[in-house]
Formats: sequence, structure tokens, C-alpha cells
Amino acid sequence: MKTDSRPAGKITAGYNSAMKLLKNGEAEKVLLAYDCSDFIKQNVLSAADAAGVEADMKSSMAELGALCGIDVGCAVCAYKKQ
Repeated sequence: MKTDSRPAGKITAGYNSAMKLLKNGEAEKVLLAYDCSDFIKQNVLSAADAAGVEADMKSSMAELGALCGIDVGCAVCAYKKQ
């Protein structure tokens, strides 16, 4: 995964955590797995658009899980604003 444009904020893994950051205006950037479910894609993209936050869909669930330091796949993660 390309990390040169990675935001400086703390990363949080998971749909519920990412959606909470988006809804509270605390997300800097959202990473969404291209192989996640359509339900998650639609909800996260809609919330990111409403919050004016960039949504990156270049990684797989396995890649996002590794980025977040967890041993399972991750559908969505978000960087918290600093």
C-alpha cells in the first residue's frame, strides 16, 4: 500500500468507529476496502461525502487489516484529525 499521502492522525479500524468519526466531523481521511460489502461502501461513501472527507478505495480488506495492525481483514478505517 502506498503510504506517502498518509495523514498524520491516529487510525481507527472498523465500520462503527469510522462512521462515528465521520458523523462527528472528526475524520481526516477514510480508507475503504474495494472488496468490502456494498452496504458498507454505500454508507461510508455517503457519510464521507456529507462530511467533505476524502474516501480512498485503493486497498483490499487484508491490506487495511495489516495497516491497522490487526490479524483480520478490515472493511473501513479512518484517520482522526489531530
